Amino acid sequence: MAQWAEAGEYLLRIVPLLGPDTPPGDEVDDCLPCPGCYRPVYDSSSSHTLIGAIPFPLAALCRLCADGTTLRSLRRADGVPVDPEQLVVLETVAAAMA
Repeated sequence: MAQWAEAGEYLLRIVPLLGPDTPPGDEVDDCLPCPGCYRPVYDSSSSHTLIGAIPFPLAALCRLCADGTTLRSLRRADGVPVDPEQLVVLETVAAAMA
């Protein structure tokens, strides 16, 4: 419940700043990109780290990459271009979780 209240406070600060004349943001949020899909993973997000089951540690995996959803979606959308590094991460996670 506290996270919802915190999110509401942020929205109250952000929404008045939105408008057609608002300049684009130049700050990077305190987050890491998920190595499998590049979604932002914040400290408050549920993220996963795989260590030991794979040749290299993977940290800050978003929930969708950790549970295999992203890889399944990409396989269903055959022909979608995917960054080779992303594909290696997603396939490594899938193999480790199998």
